[in-house]
Amino acid sequence: MNFLFPGNNKDRDYSNAWMTSLADLLALLLAFFVLLFSMSEIKVDRWQTLTETFGNKMSDITDLVTKTGEAEKNMAMINEPKAIDLSYLEHILNGKMQQNTLLANVEIFRASERLVISLAGQDFFQPGTEKESNSVAEVIDMIGGTLRHINNRIEVYGHTDPDPITSPTAKYPNNWALSLARALSVAKELEYAGYSYPIRVYGMADSRFSELALVDDKDRKYVLARRVDIVVQEAEGRGQ
Repeated sequence: MNFLFPGNNKDRDYSNAWMTSLADLLALLLAFFVLLFSMSEIKVDRWQTLTETFGNKMSDITDLVTKTGEAEKNMAMINEPKAIDLSYLEHILNGKMQQNTLLANVEIFRASERLVISLAGQDFFQPGTEKESNSVAEVIDMIGGTLRHINNRIEVYGHTDPDPITSPTAKYPNNWALSLARALSVAKELEYAGYSYPIRVYGMADSRFSELALVDDKDRKYVLARRVDIVVQEAEGRGQ
């Protein structure tokens, strides 16, 4: 009769067959949990709230952003497929306006789900021409330097005063062509500044002149009518 003693190592079984069964068990458990995850329902509204909180929520340094405009350096670091929050963008642009006197005549305001950047005034466009001065090109370049970091859709609207073009030697036959040329001029400057998505351009002529009804001074009303509005949409992002 043979007896096995604890110290008798040569009679012990060192087979690793049990590891095969363990590996099969772990594989089945993994497949089970993958199956559970695939059947689970993701709460889309909660997920969107989470991503917006991390991607677009303004921090407690909003006042610093308004004063310095430095937050635009952080905008490129946010890998966020959605469009940027317009209130956040407005604070950044207002901070730039406080830093540079060239932006003093730029009007920035919210209109429904849009942010409007209006280039209005005699320093921007003279009657009958789409050409902007060198200072205006610099203004658009500064604005474009911020807009190039965002994914929102941008539209550019050109406007004119209501006086018809009557000169036979005029470059443009009517106000519609002139307003479209002004919008194209600004859109090109934005592209030069680095905004990479397609820009929709519209020529409005004097069709929005009635919106200046509250301006009593006729000369100022005509100056404001010769403008280009850069409209940033609150869209899905990626230039859409």
